[in-house]
Amino acid sequence: MTMNTPVDIVLVDDHAENLLALEAVLSSPDYRLISLKSGEDVLRYLMREDMQNVAVILLDVQMPGMNGFETAKLIKKRERTKDIPIIFITAINKSVDHVLQGYEAGSIDYLFKPFHPDLLKLKVEAFVQMHRFHRDQYDYLESLVRERTQELIIASEERVAWEKEMAKLDRLNLVGEMAAGIAHEIRNPMTTIRGFLQMAKKNKTMADEYIDIMLEELNRANGIITEFLSLAKNKATNFQTMSLNDIIASMEPLIQAEAMLSGMHLHVNYGSIAELAVDDKEIRQLLLNMAINGLEAMQPGGAFTISTYMEGAAVVLKLEDQGSGIKAEYLEKLGTPFFTTKEKGTGLGLAVCYSIAARHQADIELQSSDQGTVFAIKFKGA
Repeated sequence: MTMNTPVDIVLVDDHAENLLALEAVLSSPDYRLISLKSGEDVLRYLMREDMQNVAVILLDVQMPGMNGFETAKLIKKRERTKDIPIIFITAINKSVDHVLQGYEAGSIDYLFKPFHPDLLKLKVEAFVQMHRFHRDQYDYLESLVRERTQELIIASEERVAWEKEMAKLDRLNLVGEMAAGIAHEIRNPMTTIRGFLQMAKKNKTMADEYIDIMLEELNRANGIITEFLSLAKNKATNFQTMSLNDIIASMEPLIQAEAMLSGMHLHVNYGSIAELAVDDKEIRQLLLNMAINGLEAMQPGGAFTISTYMEGAAVVLKLEDQGSGIKAEYLEKLGTPFFTTKEKGTGLGLAVCYSIAARHQADIELQSSDQGTVFAIKFKGA
């Protein structure tokens, strides 16, 4: 609520003329006067309405049915209304015992009829000011709680995202260390097998078709190992300062040919970007892997778009396809080695891209819907 919001003042008297007199004295754009004619009426009102905006209750003592003292005791028993100040107004009994009875019932002040208009105004205004002060403090504390809660929610979400990203990098690093350690040991026996197969083919000791199948599978296994080695954390890199646009331009004919073979379109938007220190071969591999994934995700007639642009000091490489999107349950697993949704995929292509991005200290952001998928790779500027 704002300072300009009128506060509620509840007037309770069984005589209409007394209510009119109170309304005449207290009439102000700062107040909303609520006139009620009995203790029962005020209790019904307090049960039905929001009490947070009530600054004070002016309560007549002598009323038929439930008198002012009984009404005040019931108001003070309710959690929602126990803190609302009550001023008793009476014209009959001014004895000390009677006044004490009023304070014991929950009154915070007393006025005797006929009351002085200015005195009534001053008393009511004092309670209104106290109410506004407490209301503003409550609103301020509530806003602090809301802000802090929002900060905690954002921090929690960021922590969860960071932990997931760290877990993914840990998996990549672990697989990378394994790759560097075991690839050499696997390739040695494969080379021996290849040599004996070539000898068997030359000596005609085995049918050529069987040898060709085995050699083809060895080549496939060797290709997987080569990709596997790309995950190695300590893989040698050769960073040189160049423009991503130049790398994309050199790859554009190859990607264009792949797109045309599948009946698709390639669009390239070269933005004005800063040069970066990158490994040319690794960026080519990242670009090709991402492009092939995007093309394979689309139906004939779809378009694959490559764009470059600046975002602050960061250079952004954006790759967009018009496929059916990635299922939500797969998003967290993307980039995990050997996770694939393709029938003949190895699950290493995207893992290699994440590994290359990590070595270039670049972030990969992903958005996916049934309209397609967008990868934005953000390279930190110099």
